[in-house]
Formats: sequence, structure tokens, C-alpha cells
Amino acid sequence: MNLGENIKKLRKEKNLSQEQLAEMLNVSRQAVSKWESGKTYTDIDNLVLLRDIFNVTLDDLIINENKTKSEDTIEPSKSCTNNYIEYEKDEEDDELSVNLMIGGLTIGMAIGLITDNFMWGTAGSFLGMGIGYILEYIRKAEPYHK
Repeated sequence: MNLGENIKKLRKEKNLSQEQLAEMLNVSRQAVSKWESGKTYTDIDNLVLLRDIFNVTLDDLIINENKTKSEDTIEPSKSCTNNYIEYEKDEEDDELSVNLMIGGLTIGMAIGLITDNFMWGTAGSFLGMGIGYILEYIRKAEPYHK
């Protein structure tokens, strides 16, 4: 079913005329008629109002495909699960690299303030970035050594 057919079906289930629905949405009856016939589409604001009026999700309102249970259920493959686990590990490793960079910058700035030499801030950030990149390189090369 498409959006227009869904609006028409849901409107009839609620025993509403096009005129009544149009009044609820503050649009013309002709606008509702055009939506139902598929000549035009409603804007997002009216979609949200229609969702509330008919008490359905936006997916059900827009798509409402009649699927069987087997079509609805998608079983994740082992590769999908493994990719997700690898993604979580990547996030943790990226966080480590960022923390090293921030730490190096902070230490460098502190030394720079104490010694009154701003170059320590720059050197500290480069040191932190360098260590971060080295650790990332080692982490990426690790699977090849197993």
C-alpha cells in the first residue's frame, strides 16, 4: 500500500469523512482527496498529525507493507555480529588515541606555562599524536601477526 491508500483506509476505519479529516488537519477537503488519490503528498507536519490522529507509526502510515513474520525477522549473520564487535573495539581504540593526544597537549601546555615557553604545548600535542598514531598502527598490524 502507498501513503494515499493508507490514509484512506485509516480514515474509513475511524469513520471520518474527507471533510472531517481536513478540518482536523486545517487543510481543504480537496487536499485530502489528492493525498488519497496519490496526486500529491502531504508535508511532514501533516504526516505527524495523521500519525497522532490514527494512532499509528510513521512507518505504518507511509509504507504499511503486509509482511509475513518470516519477512519481518532478519537474523544477523555471524559476520554482522563480528563486524559490530570490531566496531566497538575500534571506538575504544580511537578513544585511546584521542585521550593520548589530549593528554600530550595538556602536559605540553602545563610545561609551557611553567617554563613560559609556548612551544612545549605544540611539542606535547605532537608527542601525544605521535604516540596515538604509533599505537593505532600497532593495533591495525596486530591481526596479521596472529
